[in-house]
Amino acid sequence: MKPLAEIDTIIFDMDGTIVLSRDIAIESVHRGAREMFGELGIDAPPPDKERILKSIGMPSPVYFAALFPDLEPSIRAKIQQRIYELEGQLLAEGGGSFAPGAPGALVQLRQMGLKLGLASNCGMDYFESNIKAFDLGKYFDAMLCSGMRGYPEKAVLLRELLDKFGAQKSMMVGDRCYDIEAAIQCEMLPIGCLYGYGTEEELKGASLMIGSLDELIEICGR
Repeated sequence: MKPLAEIDTIIFDMDGTIVLSRDIAIESVHRGAREMFGELGIDAPPPDKERILKSIGMPSPVYFAALFPDLEPSIRAKIQQRIYELEGQLLAEGGGSFAPGAPGALVQLRQMGLKLGLASNCGMDYFESNIKAFDLGKYFDAMLCSGMRGYPEKAVLLRELLDKFGAQKSMMVGDRCYDIEAAIQCEMLPIGCLYGYGTEEELKGASLMIGSLDELIEICGR
């Protein structure tokens, strides 16, 4: 890989890129749906694993609409809140993990003088639960989630962070097509993570693909 020493800013997606919480996502949706379906008198099975994993990475309202397309928004909101509560509980209990090489790579990238940002399509409750569980604040110069700004498209979050950093040459690192598309919209170098939720086919628009965040050290080598 040819080093890209001119990069001064890197913005990362969170779930599937910095942290891995596949089991938390599945368990919280299954448990939350079963509990709330019982309470609300809904006779239906919870979303299956495939639907959950396929939907991760969507803006939070779109994610829950994809999981529960046949429910009224008011009913969906009650289920969504219960799922948020379960996600926070599972994270606090030690669920989930950092992505391969994440903590060390983030520390080294900052030591190299790069500005690091975090941008997620999730809601505020889930975002804050992850920040607390993994102490993410010590790795990033700024962090935004879609829920903080009324759920705009991801490019809006990227532009805000790029403006904040005064970025000249930047890259976006993510594991879903939404990350790659947003990076291209913002004229950033798109980097696809092969260890996350997206497939290699989904990430084909990326300029580079990585199997570990450690690879960014060489890519951004000074």
